[in-house]
Amino acid sequence: MTGTHLLYPKLAEDYPVAVRAKGSYVYDETGKSYLDGCSGAIVVNIGHGVPEIADAIRAQLEEITFVTRLQFTNPRAERLAAELTQLAPGDLDHAFFTNSGSEAIEAAVRLALQYWQEVGEPRRTVMISRDGSYHGATLGAIGLSGHPQRRRPVRAVLPDWPKATAANCGACPFGLTRSTCALDCARSIEDAILEAGADRVAAVFVEPVVGASGGAVPSPAGYLREVAEICRRHNVLLVADEVITGLGRTGHWFGCDEEDVEPDLLVLGKGVSAGYAPLGAVLLSDRIHEAIRAGSGQFLLGHTYAANPLSAAVGLAVLGYVREHDLPRRARELGPALAEGLREALRARGIAAEVRGRGLLLAVDFSEPGKPPLITAAAIVRAARDAGLLLYPAGTTPVPQAVVVAPPLTITLGELDRLVELFSTALDTVAGCETTLLEGASR
Repeated sequence: MTGTHLLYPKLAEDYPVAVRAKGSYVYDETGKSYLDGCSGAIVVNIGHGVPEIADAIRAQLEEITFVTRLQFTNPRAERLAAELTQLAPGDLDHAFFTNSGSEAIEAAVRLALQYWQEVGEPRRTVMISRDGSYHGATLGAIGLSGHPQRRRPVRAVLPDWPKATAANCGACPFGLTRSTCALDCARSIEDAILEAGADRVAAVFVEPVVGASGGAVPSPAGYLREVAEICRRHNVLLVADEVITGLGRTGHWFGCDEEDVEPDLLVLGKGVSAGYAPLGAVLLSDRIHEAIRAGSGQFLLGHTYAANPLSAAVGLAVLGYVREHDLPRRARELGPALAEGLREALRARGIAAEVRGRGLLLAVDFSEPGKPPLITAAAIVRAARDAGLLLYPAGTTPVPQAVVVAPPLTITLGELDRLVELFSTALDTVAGCETTLLEGASR
């Protein structure tokens, strides 16, 4: 992009200039509207320009915007910690705030390591995650991630942590179907624990639904429960990475709620502030908190803006809005309608693609095993943007072939219809289809 002093992801790309956003739409400087079909980066769960959040920000600006946690606590951070832990499963009764999901993953790594040091097992330093996962952009987080393209530029300095097999029924790495498997993907986590040495493994990190990396790949039924049992059996901490899935996106408050799984650490980001301020969080169990309190009595990781009053006030306002409008239920109810609309758009054009996900975290995967890509994520994203629809590219293959469709949880039925229409226009552009979408397909 010429004439700019900003460093962009793609230096040759010309990005539209966003100047305004409201509800499910973003507007550029020419006045063109874009239906936000992916909530930015799967962040803006409550939509853009919500007056209640702006009011909360203004009110907090007039009180206090910053204190360091080394000197003070503050009412907003205290209350946000209390409300999040009340919602969380099990005994996740304590919270640590960061500025992003990546930093929250780093904090979870640090908490897992410190826990084992506090209880006299400092050899436990191995973290296990999965192929096809993505846990964040910082070095520790990308070290956990099983995303080859994002790891490649920095792999020389990454920790050599093991990766278990991905859990993807649409492309089973074992060549099985859900009716014939015995959750071999979960067993691969146990294999990784045993290979590393159970007495050396600190934690297992799992996304309940693999988000931007795999493209809304949901865990098979029973998988999370089986992984939790494996962790208990080998006395290994379970960390739920809910940076994307947390706080309503999948139709539950937390993605692990679907199988009543109670992790030892739960990581939040994105939806915890819905894009209105930088904010992430780690929720930790009584077991971990008590070990630290009874041991060294301190957790020395800190960020300058951690638990600052302004971000905490935003988090409180967002959480209140999600609760007041029952947005987890809304995601649970609207998700199937959107998924069927996307499938009908594909069927009407004779395009083979998988639509998958949970709630309003969906993806369309155009890949066909063993075949070269006919439709790529980049082509669909570009065509959709030209038509006025924002989508998010996903996948770990050299040429990603999935797009995430994850609109704000506040999207209206009429906007759902419009989303499918614009998606159909993008399909027509990329695939050269001329079949008209059947009337009412998104219902």
